[in-house]
Amino acid sequence: MQTTNGISILQIKNTQVSVCNNKKKEELIQFDQFDEDLIPKSKLFSPMNVNLNLKCVESYGNNKIYDINDTGPNDQQNKSDQLLEQLNSKQRMDTSLQQVNVMTERLNNQNLIFYAPQYIPDVQQFLTSPVPIDKIVQCTLIKNKKGFCNFYPKFELYFSESLKFLCAAKRQSTKRKSNYVISSNTENFNSNNKSVCIGNLKYGTAENSFHLYDNGNDPNKTDQLETTRREYAVYFYKKSSLGLKSINVLIPSVINGQPQDFKPISQNQGISKAFSQSKNENVMQLVSRPPTYSEEKNAYQLKFTQRVRSASNKNFILISNNQQNDEEFLIQFGKCGEEYYNLDICHPLSILQAFALCITQFEIKLE
Repeated sequence: MQTTNGISILQIKNTQVSVCNNKKKEELIQFDQFDEDLIPKSKLFSPMNVNLNLKCVESYGNNKIYDINDTGPNDQQNKSDQLLEQLNSKQRMDTSLQQVNVMTERLNNQNLIFYAPQYIPDVQQFLTSPVPIDKIVQCTLIKNKKGFCNFYPKFELYFSESLKFLCAAKRQSTKRKSNYVISSNTENFNSNNKSVCIGNLKYGTAENSFHLYDNGNDPNKTDQLETTRREYAVYFYKKSSLGLKSINVLIPSVINGQPQDFKPISQNQGISKAFSQSKNENVMQLVSRPPTYSEEKNAYQLKFTQRVRSASNKNFILISNNQQNDEEFLIQFGKCGEEYYNLDICHPLSILQAFALCITQFEIKLE
């Protein structure tokens, strides 16, 4: 039986902290664990390599807010004496150190679930492989509308923290229907160049559907099965009973860490046909989380983390079709600025599958 491992919003939502930097103590009382704009990694500390001078500056009920000041080796003893004098008792000092340990544990937990390797030896394999279990990849998508891209959009994907470029996609001007080439190069979108072309996103034969393939050959243009393109995902859109946009995603099941292989001869076969067969365990179905109606705001809304900062009809959350936990998601996509969107991806999806799904958000027009 195929299982999914979503990441809980509770794991990355606003976190009450008991330690903050004295320059921004009012701003950092609450922060998103993954929002490096608010608290860069250079400000995060470990008791193993930084000497701390803690000073209680504010109290909120039973919670105390402390300033953190780095100290040099020369005045370490003086700072330690001042700390002991301020705390004035062993009990209060133990309480403060306990708070520091709690904060350090939270930071360690953040590193355990955040996944963004600095060195990627094989970009194509990295982008097409499922995100590791219990990890989350955080990316930022940029829509480029400059010049000719205003008519044939180009999308670029980066790691959110390091802004390391991952891949880009551009709509092909020679095609009447939506057809995107996904490349590891920001300027080269030649689908025949296998060294940079990672995949193709094409409008399907079924209404409001899209198919994601690798850089293999069209089966109608080759007789060699080994060079035939592999199908990575199928995306379907429809209107719900409330008139809202609904997303259905079909991807190959991941068994023993490897996605199942689909090389359809036509669009009517492959993943879609396999899914239509009853009790087929080679295909997984993922769906968009339906919004809930808010009487207070008189509107439908979804529960996002702070990485989604602006309302947009492109925003969505993807979950497994049998998921019961309202706090977990497999994909979270939402607007965070003008032509900027944040994308969080979890197992069993790959970065390429998630990126292609986000592109379809800008192409679909339900009537």
